Amino acid sequence: MKCVFSKGFIAGTFDRLHVGHQFLLWKASRKVEKLTIVVARDQTVQKIKNKSPHLSELQRFQSVEAQNIPNATVRLGRGDGDFQKTLCEENPDILFLGYDQQEPSWIRNSFPHIQIERINAYQPEFFKSSKF
Repeated sequence: MKCVFSKGFIAGTFDRLHVGHQFLLWKASRKVEKLTIVVARDQTVQKIKNKSPHLSELQRFQSVEAQNIPNATVRLGRGDGDFQKTLCEENPDILFLGYDQQEPSWIRNSFPHIQIERINAYQPEFFKSSKF
């Protein structure tokens, strides 16, 4: 299968990594030559979800890294939580969103060259972090 995009980007909490997360990551990785996976910092999770993650950012980072996605680089989000600067640093061709992630309103204006693709859920009735 020929990859359509050179560089992809996906970000998330990935708290208590489950099959739904794995599906999301592997599906994104198959569409690009290189994929950057950004694991949210603890303070970012607190700010966005209004609650602390169950696992620390290091544990979440390690669980994503352990997936051994061949064309992926896993990194933690910026310490200052600036998602816009992270996108500038990575400069992807495509941004992948999970089925339940909100698209930031500023993205299309600030990064018109980035295509955005929402990846469908894999059995969300069973595999959703908030259910665990």
